Amino acid sequence: MLRKILFFASLAGLLAGCALPRATSIPTAYPANYLPTVIYLTAESINATKAAEATPTLAVTDTPTPVPETPGPTAIPTLGPGFQLSALQINKPGPMSKVASPLELSVVAYPGKSNKVEFDLYGEDGRLLGRTIQFAPPHPLGDYLYVKIPFEIRAAAELGLIQVSTKDDLGNIQSLVSDRVLLISNGDSIINPAGNTIYERVAINSIPADSTVSGGVLSLKGEFLPYNSQQVVFELISNTNKSLGLRVMNFPNANLQNFSTTIPYKVDSQTQARLFIRQGDDLLNSPAYVYSEIVTLKP
Repeated sequence: MLRKILFFASLAGLLAGCALPRATSIPTAYPANYLPTVIYLTAESINATKAAEATPTLAVTDTPTPVPETPGPTAIPTLGPGFQLSALQINKPGPMSKVASPLELSVVAYPGKSNKVEFDLYGEDGRLLGRTIQFAPPHPLGDYLYVKIPFEIRAAAELGLIQVSTKDDLGNIQSLVSDRVLLISNGDSIINPAGNTIYERVAINSIPADSTVSGGVLSLKGEFLPYNSQQVVFELISNTNKSLGLRVMNFPNANLQNFSTTIPYKVDSQTQARLFIRQGDDLLNSPAYVYSEIVTLKP
């Protein structure tokens, strides 16, 4: 009996010595219970990277909103030293001013023998919107005149034409100037400066003022700044309102230009006359600009 017990005990010890060693866990950088979280986060990172590669990110930039340009006044060439101050100087408003009713005009005038200055405002279709006449006694430095002309227009805005003129003692227009403005039905006026428009558009270099001419031909040389593309008329009118000679000229553009021309005339005795230089308006059937000066003609 003792021999059987010893045999089974030895067999049990032999089997215990041949058993495989118990497997040990491999150490990791994260706790075992955190591994599922690491795997999830890694998968999410891969998906995010692929999505970023598939859809490029667009940079957002500010795009400025274009603002419509407001037209300004038309550029006026600088006049030379031979140009004198105009007999009618529109100091306010300047060319292409934006004007609400009433139109306010500031003018320096040398009215001549008539002692009257006429102010007219026309719409773009030639209709007369307002007119006023002021008495202006002659003054060697000119008379400062200020007038208001109320007006009404049918549209929100339209082109307007200001004309200021004087007449001689025979009723002829001896001086006239024009000014384009933009008339508006409401809002505030925006006034541009007068610039060179206070000067005459013509400078005659061949004869001084109040000259005496003989020989039957008046020679004219000088510079002229056209108001538009209309013809320019040079005419001699006697003190009895008779035309003594006429010349018509065309200027190729609206820039300041030199000119040279002659006006044949015929008189039997010494005659006082007035030389007129005028250019028509392209909107109205009337002059846009008139300049005149006295000359004495001899046979």
